[in-house]
Amino acid sequence: MKILITSDSTCALSREEAKKIGLPILPLNVIVDGTEYHDGIDIDPDKLCKMMRNGSIIKTSTPTPYEIEEFFDRYLTDDVDHIIHFTISSKLSSMFDLFTNICKQKYGERVTIIDAYSVCYYMLTHVLTAKMMAEQGKSVEEIVSCMKNRIGTGSVSFIPETLTYLKNGGRISPAQCFFGNMLGLKPVINFEDGGLVKDSTTRNMKKTLSEVIDKFAKENLDPEVWELCVVVFDTDEKLVEFVKGKIEEKMPNFTYHVTHLSINVCAHTGPGTIGIGTTRKVGK
Repeated sequence: MKILITSDSTCALSREEAKKIGLPILPLNVIVDGTEYHDGIDIDPDKLCKMMRNGSIIKTSTPTPYEIEEFFDRYLTDDVDHIIHFTISSKLSSMFDLFTNICKQKYGERVTIIDAYSVCYYMLTHVLTAKMMAEQGKSVEEIVSCMKNRIGTGSVSFIPETLTYLKNGGRISPAQCFFGNMLGLKPVINFEDGGLVKDSTTRNMKKTLSEVIDKFAKENLDPEVWELCVVVFDTDEKLVEFVKGKIEEKMPNFTYHVTHLSINVCAHTGPGTIGIGTTRKVGK
């Protein structure tokens, strides 16, 4: 049985990288000042950042039913028996339900939709693990079972540069945003149960990021199984280097990656965001 793994662009893999490894990616949409753009096609994190820095109003949107069906029609060919598709966390978008309903009605048992319950590189490790298993000849049931054990593990904390975008997304009130920004407070956001949850605020990003790394170091994770990822969006390079140094100091046996946020997460957190988290390695 030929199983094809696909994903939406929340996994933050560029079109070039995805094409190189043979991973079909469905671009998500972002609306900037009323104009719709497609992730990786006519907008990328750098372009989005410039727009946000210039005060543009950003909204995210789901693909249309037509775009969804066009995507699956393209890849569900005669030589593909089954597609396993990963969507952004259902706590951040309605895409999982939308895809499940459309695919069940049109494609029946030939498409399985998996709620990645994660974003960015953390989501990508699940997608690549599923792809590896499919290439090894594993069944749909085996891949789905593995994903149930992987998804929801790990921990991620984000620190945006400002409270403004949390206000725009309705996560805090305008008053909280005004006084917090005036006092120089930075929100600490944890990715919990598939959603973004404001945990606390800080004035010292370096101190807080160091504490997050200390917390990970005390979890006694196996470096053969786990790795770290630093996600950035127009983040101060000195801050990124500080975090890399702390990881190498506190967790010297662990591999880590520095990669960018996916644009639909950028819309919620804004430019200047940095995040750090743990995730299971591909295939582990």
